[in-house]
Amino acid sequence: MLSVLVFDAEEPFALSVTLSSLVGGVVEGVLREVVVVAPGGEGVSKVADHAGCAMQTLEDLRQSASTLKGDWVLVLRAGDRLPADWPERAALHIEGEARGSKLRAGQFPLSSRPASGWRRWVRRKASAPLVPRSHLVKRLAEGAPLDVVARGIASLRLARRED
Repeated sequence: MLSVLVFDAEEPFALSVTLSSLVGGVVEGVLREVVVVAPGGEGVSKVADHAGCAMQTLEDLRQSASTLKGDWVLVLRAGDRLPADWPERAALHIEGEARGSKLRAGQFPLSSRPASGWRRWVRRKASAPLVPRSHLVKRLAEGAPLDVVARGIASLRLARRED
């Protein structure tokens, strides 16, 4: 159903935090592959390799993004932690978008890197975009960095549903 790209992986611990939050997606059958983009250092490469992640440079990804296995792509920065119910939210969003005529990206609220001091008042809440692969391919071909690939497409915050 979806692929995950993890970027800014400079330290093994940050990558392992992010990968651990993806386990639910594997169990639920929502997650098809994880690609660590431009892993920084041998420790990060070892963590990615042991977790079964593919590793690519950003330039390689720009060329091969159309071959990602998922029709939707979730983009995370190493150290980001998804909410526990993210697989259900992603599946509901993808299912709903399949019925619509115009695709919208999803934005997962994240619990990562808390801001301190004055930054907590001016900093935007961290979120992870869930975008159609076709949009990602287009944005990467335009030279966009991974942290802004969701620009240019309508977006919907994937908040927790109240029962």
